[in-house]
Amino acid sequence: MSKNFTQHKKIEFFIYSVFSGIFLGLGWPTDGCPIYLFIAFIPLLYVENYLNHSLFYILLFSFITFLTWNAISTQWLSYAKRTNGNFAVVEAYLIPVFLNSFLMSIVFSFYSWIKRHVKDKRIGYVFLVCLWISFEKMHLEWELSWPWLNLGNGFANRTEWIQWYEYTGILGGSIWIWIVNIGLTESITKYQNDKNIFSLYKKIFFNIGIIFFMILISNFIYVKYKGDQYERTANVLILQPNIDPYNQKYSISTNELVSKLKRLIDQKISKESMIIIAPETMFPNKIQIKNISNNKIISAFKDYLKKKSPNTVFITGVELITLHHNKDKNEISVPIFSKKKKEIQWIDIFNSVIQIGTHENIEFHHKSKLVPAVETFPYKKIFLPILGNILLNFGGTVMELGKENHPSVFKYPYLGIKIAPIICYESVFGEYVSNFFRKKNVELMVIITNDGWWGISQGHKQHMHYARIRAIENRKCIARSANTGISCFINEKGEIISYIPYGKEGFLYDKIYLNKKKTFYIKHGDFLSKISLLTTIIILLYTITYNIIPMIRLHKKFG
Repeated sequence: MSKNFTQHKKIEFFIYSVFSGIFLGLGWPTDGCPIYLFIAFIPLLYVENYLNHSLFYILLFSFITFLTWNAISTQWLSYAKRTNGNFAVVEAYLIPVFLNSFLMSIVFSFYSWIKRHVKDKRIGYVFLVCLWISFEKMHLEWELSWPWLNLGNGFANRTEWIQWYEYTGILGGSIWIWIVNIGLTESITKYQNDKNIFSLYKKIFFNIGIIFFMILISNFIYVKYKGDQYERTANVLILQPNIDPYNQKYSISTNELVSKLKRLIDQKISKESMIIIAPETMFPNKIQIKNISNNKIISAFKDYLKKKSPNTVFITGVELITLHHNKDKNEISVPIFSKKKKEIQWIDIFNSVIQIGTHENIEFHHKSKLVPAVETFPYKKIFLPILGNILLNFGGTVMELGKENHPSVFKYPYLGIKIAPIICYESVFGEYVSNFFRKKNVELMVIITNDGWWGISQGHKQHMHYARIRAIENRKCIARSANTGISCFINEKGEIISYIPYGKEGFLYDKIYLNKKKTFYIKHGDFLSKISLLTTIIILLYTITYNIIPMIRLHKKFG
């Protein structure tokens, strides 16, 4: 092979790799069409088939693909802290994009290395699918969690295609995408070898058939499912106060904020029992858990509800804190100086949601799934000595938040309704959300969020559409309150019943159907990840034992 030809091939493969990334971006919600996802990996798989002897180039070209995809699909991350300079764009956008792209390329290159050492190419493809699913599950569980681009999320704006997610969750969608891409790639490769046009068409139509078969199953489930068969309902009022998180959130006075919320509530509140929902971290001041019942804001809303609607509860986001002495501190505690006691105390801060009613008890839940490098310092013992507090500057804070180890469920005391309080980023984690319904017999899902950090971009749209997947997986209605984002009601089919668009102040009111039904996904969670991990380990051990070790011995003997 001549030098010029080699250079030509590099340029060709670079273009193929970029095309794979562009197709993935074009297929991503919310403006994208997911049909592109079924052909997106074909150029990259073609490159891998040609270069399976060169791990370096496979790593390089796959990185180009995943970098292009990440850059397009999560471009909205660059909106964070844009007013504070270019370095914020590096922190909030470039670092996660490059890191996630690198991790994806490592996974793909590892598959290529294993495939090179197995005799049957089909085993290599099985390893790719199972390894990728294991990677996506890791992104749902480890401290650097970023499941935003898990492939199954790509159908969030086509919920009529994925009604079967009530059985598989998003991992089923990821497998679907890989199977079709691999099948189409093999069709093209086989045609290049035997030039049999009939065989090519046959295999292409077969893989297209897989797409339409799954969509047909989904539509059958969609038509068959009757969510309104449940007689039990709840009156729900959603508030969207539309407060700019950069310029208004911490400058608006508490009295102004309370008055704003009450004005919205007054337009719909009645003596009829009701659940009122306000967004994440609604109040500017932190509230101490120890004295939560005596807090002025909470007391004001309790008195307001007693007067207006005694059988109503108010669910809203707050920042809760605990204060303790040195002996009780933990690794996330931050020292502060107490002027009253003239000593150093330690503070733990939580992103929380509380339920206020006319009854005495104030229920609260701390956010469990924290945003890496914004609310938590991933692998702190390893990275803190190296990076200092640079990671926590993503979201404008240097304080690491505490989290809930055992998620709490709210009880609506007047009707005996159990509510799952989901805070912002938590709504992206399928099995985490389903645990509320598996263990607690919850009937309603409430999501509170603040999506105004990302401006008018795909960020707040994607976040809302991902919530639609949670509705399908669990077959539960969702009431979603966003400060600046999209507040909406979502039914059990993932359909948006009504919504308030980005940047608008307002409220939504509806009667929401409740049910205690447990879907297959609620009962079994991400079972596909367990099967995939086991299969990955078996293939890996088999390859090492029967291919790699004998080859090493042979090399030593004759090398």
